[in-house]
Amino acid sequence: MAVSTNVKLSQLSYVILYVKDTTKAVPFYRDTLGMKVVTEHPGWVEFETGNTKVCLHGQEDTPANQPKQTTCVCFSVDDIHGAYEALKAKGVKFSKEPHVVCEEGGKKGYSADFYDADGNYLSIFGYAK
Repeated sequence: MAVSTNVKLSQLSYVILYVKDTTKAVPFYRDTLGMKVVTEHPGWVEFETGNTKVCLHGQEDTPANQPKQTTCVCFSVDDIHGAYEALKAKGVKFSKEPHVVCEEGGKKGYSADFYDADGNYLSIFGYAK
């Protein structure tokens, strides 16, 4: 089956910063930097910064033998599975297939993560029913 390769990651949606403890990290971003909290759950906080959200992702439960991440640049896509297949066809090596990372309004949010040639952590994200 032919896969369309017209994927263009042109909308930066999230910058995810991995922190030891989201509860302790929030005051710096909210009070010191003046960012507005738009979503807050245990281990996950989103701040509104225009078209792109800055998110804190807790690493409280990361196993000792698993490397801790520092920053992830996340692009939104309309068709997560189609974008994943198209990028794979272009040679992108994903660390995981699209997997559910959240649920909202009856839709599931899927993410698929990969690294560029210099080891920068990137991700695509999209909702599907």
